[in-house]
Amino acid sequence: MLFKIVVLFLFQFLFSCLLSFSFAQISTKTSACDKSFILENPPYGVDSETHNSTSQINLHCIDNLQKPRVIDSLEILYGKNKEIPEKYKLAILIALSYYPELIETPITFKECAIKTTLNARPTISSLCLKNKSKRSYVVRINNSQKEGMITIDEVPFNASIGIFAHEFSHFVDYQNRTFGGVLQRLWAYTSKRRKAIYEKEIDSMTVARGLKWQMYDWSYYAIFQSNASDSYKLFKKNTYLKPTEILEQLEKGIQTEK
Repeated sequence: MLFKIVVLFLFQFLFSCLLSFSFAQISTKTSACDKSFILENPPYGVDSETHNSTSQINLHCIDNLQKPRVIDSLEILYGKNKEIPEKYKLAILIALSYYPELIETPITFKECAIKTTLNARPTISSLCLKNKSKRSYVVRINNSQKEGMITIDEVPFNASIGIFAHEFSHFVDYQNRTFGGVLQRLWAYTSKRRKAIYEKEIDSMTVARGLKWQMYDWSYYAIFQSNASDSYKLFKKNTYLKPTEILEQLEKGIQTEK
């Protein structure tokens, strides 16, 4: 047990260093998304006046009267064991609604000064548990106003759903892995090639969940709309799915359904 804890501390320290180095970004100005993407047939349960199983909700058109009711409905279904900052609650709960296996999972969202937009990981203590379903997780949200960073507040709403969902796909992946399997995932961050394979796999998992437009919106914003440095945009293109690759996966999915 002591050996496991020591190894985890070392890996998490290395993981933090790699994230800080890899994801250094410059700040962007607040901007609205030019495209009005929709969340198609969301699985969450809100009353029929707001949504039904065949309708489409335009996420950019949830007005202030609808928002509290939608949040309350989502929180009842998906907010158990979750500590969520109020201002991100709607985006987080919508993303969580696509991950029913995380309904009981403890997840804490913390705002702090970090060198990335978001980062997420299992807690050290829960990784030592034999029961993988008992693991808990932490998502850290950058709140630093330091020049050179992108905060979630600057990301379009639809894109913010995509980036939160990406982290939840990581959690589902961790839940399906043993202690050693999680360490293998952390080890992927020590190589650009392995990291790119891993992150594109997680992006594909997120797209497959039905969050294709949210992932597209996030990728498009980060590469084409943000004021991120050229080096970060190149890193984004090389490490994660590009907008065109997300659309290709969408087209393959449509062809498969036919």
